[in-house]
Amino acid sequence: ARRHALDPASAITAAYGRIAFYYILKALDLPPGSEIIFPSLTFWVVPELARVAGLTVVFADVDPRTFNIDPDSIERLITDKTRAIVPTHLYGLPCDMDRIIDVAARHNLIVLEDCAHALGATYKGKPVGTFGTGALFSFQTLKPLNCYGGGLALVSDRAVATRVRQIVDALPWPSDERVRDRLLMGRLQRIFI
Repeated sequence: ARRHALDPASAITAAYGRIAFYYILKALDLPPGSEIIFPSLTFWVVPELARVAGLTVVFADVDPRTFNIDPDSIERLITDKTRAIVPTHLYGLPCDMDRIIDVAARHNLIVLEDCAHALGATYKGKPVGTFGTGALFSFQTLKPLNCYGGGLALVSDRAVATRVRQIVDALPWPSDERVRDRLLMGRLQRIFI
């Protein structure tokens, strides 16, 4: 399938994890209308960004024991338009990556892991986010590492990583006022949570 050894230069920061995911989708330049499979239990913004990127969102069932995407459901949903699978590792519990990678390899699909709630989690000793072409991590409130905002695109394909970095590098820096506001909001969230 489309798996490559990770290069340390493949970690690219973004304003949010979900935006990192959007940048990966833009860098992949999938044909409009391509299908991308998500678990039916996920943060609604991530599939919405796939839709905004011109892709067709398809929802797979989740395993009732783990609440993670069901690999059998993925297999049933694949069509000739399917291009990617987005396993979401919920609450630090990794998806069944052996089966997902197997399905992806047999159908030549891209795997983009949603690791927003799984920083530090491993699957059979390997960190989540390192199995597919790319992954998103989030550092927002209520995430494993709260940095009062921010996200990360982890990309294993050098060409895709280069395109993601070009997208990010073209963005303007936030103003000092915006940074102060985010720090204040983070402090308030910490107090009230």
